[in-house]
Amino acid sequence: VGTVDAGIAACRWSPDDEILALVTGEARVLLMTADFDVLCEHALDEGQEESVMVNVGWGTRETQYQGRGLQQEEEQSTQQEQSPEIQVSWRGDGQFLAVSFVRAGMREIRVFSRDGQLHSVCETVTGLEHTLAWKPSGRLIAATEKRAHRHEVVFFERNGLRHGEFVLHADTQRALALSWNSDSSVLAAVVDVGSGVCVQLWADRNYHWYMKQELRGSDIQRVVWDPEDPMHVLVVCASGFTSVRLHSVPAVAHVASTESNAASCVVNGAQVLYTPFAYANVPPPMCLHTLDARVPVRHVSFAAFGAGNGFALLLADRRTVVLYACDSGRSSPQEIRRFMLPGSDARQIAWLEAGVVVSLGASGVGITRIDDSDEVVTHFCPEHDSPLVVLSSAPHVERVLVEDARGRVFNVSLATERLESVAELPTQCVEIDAVDCGELGVVVVGRTARNQLYANTRLLSPACSSFYLRKDVLVFTTTTHYVRFVAVNEGLITGDIPADDEAVVSEARRRVERGSTIVLASPTGDAVVFQMPRGNLETVRPRALALAAVRQALDTRQYREALMACRVNRIDMNMLYDYAPAAFMGDLAEFVAQVNEADLLNLFVSSLRDEDVTQTMYTGIQSQLAGEDKPDGTKPGKTTAVCRALRPVLQSVTDASQFMPTVLTTLMCEKPPAIDAALQIIAALGQDRRDAALTYLLFLSDVNTVYDAALGLYDLPLALLVAQRSQRDPREYLPALGELNALPSEEYRRFRIDAQLSRHESALGHLCAALWEDSDRWTEVAGFIQKHGLFRQGAELLADHERIGDVYVMYGDALAADKDWGQAAAAYLLSQKAVAQAVDAFVQNKEWRSAMSLASAANSGFGPQAVYDTARQASSVLEDHHLFGDAAAVLLEYTEETEDAVMLLVRGSHWAEAVRCSHARERSDLIETTVRPGMDAACESLEEDIGEIGEGFAAKVERLRTVRLTPLSQMTELAGVDDSVDVMPDTASMASQFSTFTATLTDISKITGSTARRLSKNKRKAERKRVRGKKGSVFEESYLVDSLSKLIARVRVHQDAVRNLNLALLQFGRAAAAARLQRVFAAVVEAVLQDGDWVFDRQRVLVQGDAGQIDLVDDVNAEGLPATPRLPKPAVPTMSDFDNPDIDNRLKYFTYKPVNVAPEISLAAYFVVGSILVWQMVRHRSQRWVAILPGTAFSEAIGYAFRTACVYNTTFGMYVAMMLFLLVPPNALALANYKAVGKIMRDSHAQPRWFWLKPGFVNWFYFGSDVFSICMQGAGGGMLTGTNTRDAGRAVVLVGLIVQLFFFACYLATAFYVWWRPEYTVHVSPSDVSHASAKRRVMLAVTLTTGILYLRSIYRIAEFADGYGGKIYSSEWAFYVFDTILIFIAFIVYIVFFIGRNFPRSSNVARAPSVGHELQQRPVDSSQLLVSKDHPV
Repeated sequence: VGTVDAGIAACRWSPDDEILALVTGEARVLLMTADFDVLCEHALDEGQEESVMVNVGWGTRETQYQGRGLQQEEEQSTQQEQSPEIQVSWRGDGQFLAVSFVRAGMREIRVFSRDGQLHSVCETVTGLEHTLAWKPSGRLIAATEKRAHRHEVVFFERNGLRHGEFVLHADTQRALALSWNSDSSVLAAVVDVGSGVCVQLWADRNYHWYMKQELRGSDIQRVVWDPEDPMHVLVVCASGFTSVRLHSVPAVAHVASTESNAASCVVNGAQVLYTPFAYANVPPPMCLHTLDARVPVRHVSFAAFGAGNGFALLLADRRTVVLYACDSGRSSPQEIRRFMLPGSDARQIAWLEAGVVVSLGASGVGITRIDDSDEVVTHFCPEHDSPLVVLSSAPHVERVLVEDARGRVFNVSLATERLESVAELPTQCVEIDAVDCGELGVVVVGRTARNQLYANTRLLSPACSSFYLRKDVLVFTTTTHYVRFVAVNEGLITGDIPADDEAVVSEARRRVERGSTIVLASPTGDAVVFQMPRGNLETVRPRALALAAVRQALDTRQYREALMACRVNRIDMNMLYDYAPAAFMGDLAEFVAQVNEADLLNLFVSSLRDEDVTQTMYTGIQSQLAGEDKPDGTKPGKTTAVCRALRPVLQSVTDASQFMPTVLTTLMCEKPPAIDAALQIIAALGQDRRDAALTYLLFLSDVNTVYDAALGLYDLPLALLVAQRSQRDPREYLPALGELNALPSEEYRRFRIDAQLSRHESALGHLCAALWEDSDRWTEVAGFIQKHGLFRQGAELLADHERIGDVYVMYGDALAADKDWGQAAAAYLLSQKAVAQAVDAFVQNKEWRSAMSLASAANSGFGPQAVYDTARQASSVLEDHHLFGDAAAVLLEYTEETEDAVMLLVRGSHWAEAVRCSHARERSDLIETTVRPGMDAACESLEEDIGEIGEGFAAKVERLRTVRLTPLSQMTELAGVDDSVDVMPDTASMASQFSTFTATLTDISKITGSTARRLSKNKRKAERKRVRGKKGSVFEESYLVDSLSKLIARVRVHQDAVRNLNLALLQFGRAAAAARLQRVFAAVVEAVLQDGDWVFDRQRVLVQGDAGQIDLVDDVNAEGLPATPRLPKPAVPTMSDFDNPDIDNRLKYFTYKPVNVAPEISLAAYFVVGSILVWQMVRHRSQRWVAILPGTAFSEAIGYAFRTACVYNTTFGMYVAMMLFLLVPPNALALANYKAVGKIMRDSHAQPRWFWLKPGFVNWFYFGSDVFSICMQGAGGGMLTGTNTRDAGRAVVLVGLIVQLFFFACYLATAFYVWWRPEYTVHVSPSDVSHASAKRRVMLAVTLTTGILYLRSIYRIAEFADGYGGKIYSSEWAFYVFDTILIFIAFIVYIVFFIGRNFPRSSNVARAPSVGHELQQRPVDSSQLLVSKDHPV
């Protein structure tokens, strides 16, 4: 590549390996590409800075006081010999590099850009050494400075300004190198400490640098960090290298003891920063106590026995262990023992018992025992087949756990000094702990380097940043910024743990600040200490741990402690009762004795409400993790029961006055509040205590309510006392009380008080008692009863009074005013003085029999005219309510209005009764004038209504099919449902309703006023949309299903009406009308039966009217929403419910009973005609196509044979065959006519003027049109046999007939043209007189039969246009006249003018001469008569 003559003093590749920086021996900088092409070159001490610092003359180092020894120290640093070594360091992004070199006896750091331009010169520092390392994140450049008595690591910014420093360990004599890990979190300093070279690992938290580890080895030369794993470092020595993987594990106490200090130790070189969080939360870098181990500390392990406050230190020499003991409280830990482990390879230690320390090193697991004489004995466990990597004490199971590289966890048995298998984790973990889970045994919880949290083999969380295992709860944080709580039981292995994105306000989870990790959780308390990313500490009391503390206190009957915990943590105090109701009710005396403060008891009582908070608010961690739905949780009567049970306990204490406020609170918190009882208790107190108690009662309740309650006790002095404590005006209450006191009658005074307090029933009782004393008060009694509607109470109170009848009359009038006619009639009867009112009430209540029996009684006082008027009135009322049968019965029994009665029976469709009454009253004329017209009108109306139902049902089913083809996703997108939900913030309390003084008990507000209004508005809007069922909206499907359900209900309503009307029609010989009505109804029923299951069993979308939300039904629940009940399927009618066996089966198809003679005659006639035509074909040797004529005749005969069978027993198959053989074959006659004219045009060889006269066009065009018409009529005829397809079949047949008429007309025009033009000739048969006669006979047959077919098609069009069951279709004579006879006449024409004789199969043919040709007047050969195709005409 090349050479550098001056030599290479330093070189370094950029982080992206694109640029190589070289510093030559001549102090020149070269930047080269990866291909070693020189980008730039210049001297180190040359160049103009891009970033020049401006000195404004103040705030500089020279103007600041640095201490008296600063100048001397700087002079000593200047006099030190500088190493000429040059260092180069790149920034992490490769945009800048720094070069440290010596210039003029002073070391200088210069920063260059990527293109070689000088960016800045760092601030001059005396004693600066050659070490240099640029932080990969790019913020700082690290170097070392040697002062007179210490070494410092100094930092520079990119612009050259100094930016902080920290002091290396005191033993440091020389700094050899600095190196950052890839994420800039750890700085490794290779230093010489006199006894050797070591590697110090420094990390900063909260703007303070801690020395976390000191790695010692023999002849350490350099440190290399893994570029991908920031916690992997390689220590290179002369004899090889050591791979070290670092992990940060907090050293905290774990023993679950009430005397635990919940302490934490932070290592800072040889110092241990000790803080007991149970007593002091000292933020770092400060601490409560600083301990000096004199040698850097390598590992800290808290004691796993006793209170767990002691801890053991493993020093950096990897063999010295220092034991510290600490009492509960704020006292400083004291060193109790220092001893040496055998060897010098220990990495971790665990302090399991007072005299037992377990160590883990390259030699394996060692068990060291120390007796009272400080004798140290170490035994090593047998070698393991896999490297052991983690040693941890598990105080919850009193074991020391060790993990190998394959994730297997073992227990270090002190008895056997062997490793016993405990569990196997899926992968190696960096932090492990264990707990006892009952039947599951020991469960090991471990966190991997990739933040996976396992419980044995189960993955609890894939994103766990830290965890702390208590004896009852596992607490861990996630990288999604949640802290989670999992109960330590079987659910730790088998329970469900929802994802963080499902988290809501609950015990099982809560939000934390981004990047927070757990330092420790109080082993028995409710506090959790978090460390924030910037290093500071925060202590929180999560709801889960606070509730766990409350539950634990309740289990141990520490009621005051539980109550105070609820108060401090703002936990609903209903928890005290709901956690264990039976135990709490049995310990009420102990509860009062422990609390022993009226204010606290008042707070508890005022917090009670009829709800079980253990089912609604505090369901426990496990149930919330399992995603269980919260039950209703209401407990009616709970508050009242607790208050009534607590009150005797409070009143039974020695000094009952101490808890008088609590006694009053229990009375006021009952539902409803027992204000009367509270006032009675207050009234029994002495004067001094009465005033205080009354003041407190007025604090708990509204003064007006208390005043009314005092007045309701009829205790006027007590009411006066309450009024005096209120803000009432004495000019108001003094006269009122004086007036009440002046009343002479006690009963009347109480009446006045009760009336004033709106206690009407009690007031009426006192007023009636006063009435017995003074009969002049009846007017006031009657007015009071009427004003407040106290008729029942008045009747009971005055049952033995002489005015009881008047009470019942008033009661009846009130009931009549409310339209309660039945009860009014009973009241009038009880009065025994209001017969007329009772009769009228019975009439209005439609009880005409009771009314007429009462009016017709001898002692009723009703005359004949009154009875007649009553009957007419009753009939009118019944008629207004559509009870036409009863209305007619009244007239028939009590009047002579027969005509009106029959009319009412007809209106009510009581046909049989109408006929019977007409005959019974000898008014047979009414049958013709009233019954028959009514029957016809009812039949027409019912048929029309059923037809509308059928059309509506078909239209809605068709629309429903279209709607159900729309994807569900598209429906929900078009729904526009507002899914905004008010979510309670995590910082809010679950239930906040406490204050220092609670005036009244208030429920927790769950919906604000604006939210309630918005929800109500949305609900009304959604309901309107659902009812409208707008086309294309998400509400349309449910709207259509609901509409179809209503239509089916209408069909059920018409079922009995159709049956009754059919029977009546049959009675009057109207079988055709009955059959038509039954067919129409049967068609609708068949459509309902066919589509009903599909409509209701395939519902996809059901919109709830209450909230307007959209739910998808179970089997198509594509959106994951919960299934909802389908719209219930209504009762579907069946034909078996109303089929009448008396209706002839023939009427279902013909609408009449076909005669039994005409079909036989028609069969014989057509058979004879067909036979004659066959004979004529054989005689004249006609061409084959002429066989269409006899074939059609025989087809007609077959059709009439089926009709003859239908006369006696009509079946579906025979009816279809009859329709096909009678409807389609006559059209074949047109084919014969088309063929005849076509043969004439072809054999004449005339040149046509227009294309439509060409023989080929005439043959195939009219033939195709007739085949098309025949196919349409055949298809339509088949469709006519089905009830569902009858309308469509009628339309198809009509179209086919109209098409046939059109082509018939066109064909007739062509036929007349051929007849008229002489160039078209016909073969002359031996029986023909001349050529003209032959042509005339053939054309007469063709035109006459075509005209007959034209008339028959017109009849068929009229028949089908009139509809199935119409007058034309229902008239049998029309069929025989316009179909049978017309087609028979056509066959007679074919027989008389047999066209087959002019179209023989013989080759000897003679034709008439064509225009323009002269033929010889002699017999010639047939070949001479044929005109050549090439000969011009």
